[in-house]
Amino acid sequence: MITGLQQADKSLFRKPDLFTLFTLIIGYRQHLRVVGTSMERTLKEGDLVTYKKLNKKNIDLEIGDIVVASHPKTKNKLIIKRIHWIYQNKYDLRGDNSLASTDSRVLGLIELDLIIGKVDKIFSK
Repeated sequence: MITGLQQADKSLFRKPDLFTLFTLIIGYRQHLRVVGTSMERTLKEGDLVTYKKLNKKNIDLEIGDIVVASHPKTKNKLIIKRIHWIYQNKYDLRGDNSLASTDSRVLGLIELDLIIGKVDKIFSK
């Protein structure tokens, strides 16, 4: 049981189903293995997350969503963070474990163009 999370976050935890596997195979969803402890409380190292890729038609990001973004200062590195605050098309992304997270407090606000997808399922290891 995860305490202190919003109701929407609890719905992310699911067992793999055929629809998820199918959408992974056809490329509608992508998956990542969690590395590091910056999102602990919600995500643990080794957990698998799937995310829906964002495009101009399905941008429905809200405060509290967990997103995958390109690291703004390191090429080819991805980060997984929670949307803490939104200002115009810039996002304040924070890790749930503030003591171990390199996030917008260090990186600054993240442009919408750097956000790749929204996490929709979490498979704990």
